Amino acid sequence: MLATRDSLHSKRLTRLKVKGWKKFFQANGNGKKAGLTILMSDKINVKTRAIISDREGHYIILKGAIQQENITLVNIYAPNMGTPKYILKFLEDFEEEINSNTIIVGDFNMPLTPLDISSTQKINKDI
Repeated sequence: MLATRDSLHSKRLTRLKVKGWKKFFQANGNGKKAGLTILMSDKINVKTRAIISDREGHYIILKGAIQQENITLVNIYAPNMGTPKYILKFLEDFEEEINSNTIIVGDFNMPLTPLDISSTQKINKDI
């Protein structure tokens, strides 16, 4: 089992004590703008090989093995502006890290429908 959380900062994480979820990996940005955490169940025996993250807390990549199977876990917190370009650049930059045993999760800040866009933007829709 795996759980991810965006915008979780180290002060709040130390207070987060959930029985059976003691393993965590995190990347924090400056201030309260960004931060990511990967929580892992104590029932999972993961051998961590590498953790890659950025200073802004927009992504964390965990490379390791579970039951001798190599895995890559990616948690992304995309910025509100320029999201498609950010995600495309991320995927290009880390193309060698991503394979069929990669799980990518996160907050992609991508509206699914025009109604999901901020109310400050005008929505033209026929009634």
